[in-house]
Amino acid sequence: MLLLLLALGVLLLRLAELRADAASGSAAPAPAAPAPRLAWLAAAAAVAAALLPARRDARALAGPGAALWKDASSHLAIAHDIATSGLPHGWIDTNNGGFPVALHYPPAGWLLAAALIRLGVAPVVAAKGLGLAAFVGAPLIALAAARAAGARPASAAAGAVALAWVAPYVQFAGGWPPFFLFGLLSQVLVIPLVVAWAAAVIRPARFELGPALAAACAATHPQVFTVSAAVLAAAAIAAWDRRLCARVLRSLAGGGLVAAALYGPGVASMAAPFGWPAGLGWRHIGFGPERVLPWTLEGDLLDYEHAPVIGAAWIAACLLHATRLRAPASRALLAASAAALLLSMSGGWIASAGPLGRALLSVFQPMRALALLPLVAAAAIVAALDLATAALARIGAALAARPALRPRPALAARPARRPRPALAALLPAALAALLPAALAVVAALEVPARAADLHVLAENQASLIASRGCRPHVEGFDPDLIARWLAEAPHGRASYGAEDTLATCSMVHAADLRSAVPMAFSTGAGSHVGVHAAAFLKVAPERPGSAARAEALGVRTLVHLTTQRPGPPAAWALVDRRGQVELSRRVGGTDYVGLGCVREVWRGREADLLAALFAHLEQPRTVLDTPGELVALEASLGPLERLAAADDGCDASRASVREAPREPGAYEAIVDAEAPVDVVFRATAYGGWRVRDGGAELVPRRVAPGFFAVRVGPGRHHLEAVAALPRLYLPALALACAAALALGAPRLRRPLSAATGSPPAAARVLGWRPDS
Repeated sequence: MLLLLLALGVLLLRLAELRADAASGSAAPAPAAPAPRLAWLAAAAAVAAALLPARRDARALAGPGAALWKDASSHLAIAHDIATSGLPHGWIDTNNGGFPVALHYPPAGWLLAAALIRLGVAPVVAAKGLGLAAFVGAPLIALAAARAAGARPASAAAGAVALAWVAPYVQFAGGWPPFFLFGLLSQVLVIPLVVAWAAAVIRPARFELGPALAAACAATHPQVFTVSAAVLAAAAIAAWDRRLCARVLRSLAGGGLVAAALYGPGVASMAAPFGWPAGLGWRHIGFGPERVLPWTLEGDLLDYEHAPVIGAAWIAACLLHATRLRAPASRALLAASAAALLLSMSGGWIASAGPLGRALLSVFQPMRALALLPLVAAAAIVAALDLATAALARIGAALAARPALRPRPALAARPARRPRPALAALLPAALAALLPAALAVVAALEVPARAADLHVLAENQASLIASRGCRPHVEGFDPDLIARWLAEAPHGRASYGAEDTLATCSMVHAADLRSAVPMAFSTGAGSHVGVHAAAFLKVAPERPGSAARAEALGVRTLVHLTTQRPGPPAAWALVDRRGQVELSRRVGGTDYVGLGCVREVWRGREADLLAALFAHLEQPRTVLDTPGELVALEASLGPLERLAAADDGCDASRASVREAPREPGAYEAIVDAEAPVDVVFRATAYGGWRVRDGGAELVPRRVAPGFFAVRVGPGRHHLEAVAALPRLYLPALALACAAALALGAPRLRRPLSAATGSPPAAARVLGWRPDS
C-alpha cells in the first residue's frame, strides 16, 4: 500500500508539473539563483543539531574508558604495537602468527591511530575517537558535497541527516552500528572519503582531487573502494557526459594504481594460511535478492524498527527520477542505486560461479556493498527533493498566474474580486516551503528515536566498563589483574582458554593492550590469516594433550576459567587465580622456534590445501597434537595428494634449541643437533621470510598449520629469520601515490572554461538543478 501511495504521489506531482510547464509556455525556466550563505549556515546548524545526541554520548563512546567492542580491540592492539614498536621489518605480530603490514589488510586506520598514540593521545581515545570523528564527519562532508553539486540547503541537510541516522537491519549497512557495535574501523573511516571522492568527480576543478581521494579510499578499505568504483562508473556511464566520464576514469586510475601497489603483491602470492576462515556465511557473501529486496520494499533495510522514512524516501526518489530519464542526474542516480543493490546481492551468484567465483570471493566481500546503500540513497533523496521543491514552485507560479474566474451572470452587476497581488506572489514560495517544513517535522520526530538506540548502547557499555565486570557475571574477573598477568608474561605467546565470555570481557576492557607478548587470539584484524584464526583456538586446555597443542602454537601463558584448567601439573603450572579466573603457564618445551621432522607431505592446488587445512583442524586429532611431527605443504597444479615423507635420518630428539628475544618480524635461535632436524618457526608462512644460518641463506619450507621450517644438519647453528616486504614495494607505492596526484593535474594545462560562476559547473554536467 505504501508503495502504491508513493507511486501515485510521484505521478500526480509530475502531471501537475507538466501542466504548469504547459501553462507557462516553457519547460525550462531560468536556473534559480544560488542559495544565500545564511541558508547554508542554517542547513549546517540543522545537521549539527541532529548530531548533538552523538556529542552527548561522546565520552561513553570514545573516551579513555570506552569499551572496545569486537573488532575495535584488535585494531587498537595493532595500532598500539605499531606506535610502541614501529614496523622495523614491516611485520605485525600482535595476533596469532602475525602478518605483513598492508599486503593483505588495509593499513590506513592502524597508521592513523598509531600516529595519534605517538602524539600522546590515549590509546582508546585514538581508535574510538577516529571512529566517532568519521561518524560525525560523514554527514557534514555530505552537506558540503551537496552544496558543491548545486543542491538546495534544505535538501542537502535532509540527505546528511538521513546518512547519519540510518537504522539498518544488517549492521554492516551504515550509520553508527558498523563501528560502535562491531568495531569496523576501516569501514567507518572510508565513508566520508567515498562521499568526498564522489563530490570531487562531479564538480570540475583546476586540480582534481578525485584520484587522490580514490587512492585514500583504496588504502582505507579496498573492498568498499571496489564497490564505490563500480557504482561511480555506472553513474558516469548513465549520465553519458564525456568530461564526467573522464574525471571518473582518472580517479579510478589513481585509486587502482595505489590499490595495485598496496595489495597486488599480496594477492599475487596469496597462499595458505592466508584466506578467509571457513563458515563466514552471510558475513562474507551477504544476502541474496530473496532477502534484500523484501527488506528494501518493507522498510527494514535502512529503517529497522523505526518508521520507514529513509527507505520510503529512497523508493519515492527513484520513482521520481524514473519520470525524468532525459535528465543526466536522474539517470546517474538510478544507475548508482541499481548498481549498489545488485552488488550487495551478488554473493550467492559469485559463489556459484565455480573456481572463478571462489577466487573473486577471496578478495571481495559482497557484504561490504551494503555500506554504499545509505550513500546512494541519500544522494537520490537530495536530488529528488530538489526536483520536487522546484516542481512545487512551478505549480505555485502557474496557479498564481491564472486569470480570475469570470463572474456568474446573476452577479454581473457586481464587479469581480481580483486576487490580492501579495498572496499571488507568495503562492510559489509557500508551496516550495512545504517540503522543508515536512522534512523538519520528520527529523524532529525520527532523530530522537534513532539517537535513543545509540544512547542505550552507550549507557550499557559505560555501565559495563564502570562495573569492571562481565555480562554474564564471571566470578573473580578483574581486568586490571588480567592486564598485570599479561604484562608480566614470559617469552612465548599468551592466550585465553576459549573464545568465551572471559576472553570477550578482557578485550572489551582493553586488558590485553598491556600484554608484553603477542596474543594467540584474534577478532577481526588478523582473521584474514584464516587457517591461523581457526588453529589458534584449538588449544582446548580442558582436553588431554593441551601442552603439546600449546607448544605447537607457541603458547606459553594461558588465562582461563577453573573449568578449563589444563593438565597434568607436570606440563602446566598454576601461577595465580582469583575466583573462577586462573593463570597457568606451560612448563618446558619450545616457544616461537621448535624442532621436528617432516613426516608427511600435502601437495595440491592452493585452494585445495586451504580447504584441507580447515577440514583437518576440525578433526579430533590434528598436527597440533604432535608438534614434533611436521606436515609439509607444497603447491602444485594437480589434485590434492597426501604422501609419506622419506626417512632421511631426521631426529628431533637429538637436538636442542635456545631462543633469543627479537623485535617484531625477527626470530633468532641457537640449535645444537646431533642429526638432521627441521627447525620450525611458528610464524605465518610468507614469501618475504629470509632465514640465515650464519652467513648461509636457507630455503624455508611451508608446514601445517601455516608456519615455515628449514632443515639443518648435525652441529651448532645460529639461525636468524627476518621478514621483509617485497622488493621495491615501498618505491612502487610511492610512485603510485605520485601518479595518483599527477592524474589530478591535467586541468592545469588549460584554463577552465566553465568551472566557476553560477550555477556551479556540476549543475550543467549532471543536470542537477531541478529547474533545467
